[in-house]
Amino acid sequence: MFKFRKLSLSLWILIIFLTFATYFDVSVIGSEVTIKGTVIDPFCLLTMGMKGEGHRECAQRCAKAGMNLAIMDEQGKIYPILQREAFTNPNNPVFDYVEKKVTVKGDLIESGGVSYIMIKEVKDN
Repeated sequence: MFKFRKLSLSLWILIIFLTFATYFDVSVIGSEVTIKGTVIDPFCLLTMGMKGEGHRECAQRCAKAGMNLAIMDEQGKIYPILQREAFTNPNNPVFDYVEKKVTVKGDLIESGGVSYIMIKEVKDN
C-alpha cells in the first residue's frame, strides 16, 4: 500500500511538472550544433531588407547600442544569439564578423518555436 502511494505521488508530481513546463514554455537545451551562415542584424534585415557589406557599419552601430545580432544559415533560418553568462553582451563573439560568413559551434536552445544559439566558437569562412 505504501509503495503504491509513493508511486502515485511520484506520477502526480511528474504530471504537474510536465503541465507547467508545457504551459510556461520551458526552454529545451539541445545538443551542440555547428551552423554555417552569416552574422546579421535581424532588425534591419526583417524591417527594411538591409543586409550585406554595405550595411556592416550600421549593423555594428546597432549591436553596440544593444540590438542582438543573429546567425542566418544557408537555408535562411535565423538563430538569435543568447549570451552564455548573465550580464554579458551576446554580440561579443561575433561582433567582428557582422555581415560576414562564419561557422559557429554552440548549444541550440528551442523555445516558443524559435531556435536560439549560445555560441562557444566562431570561425570565419
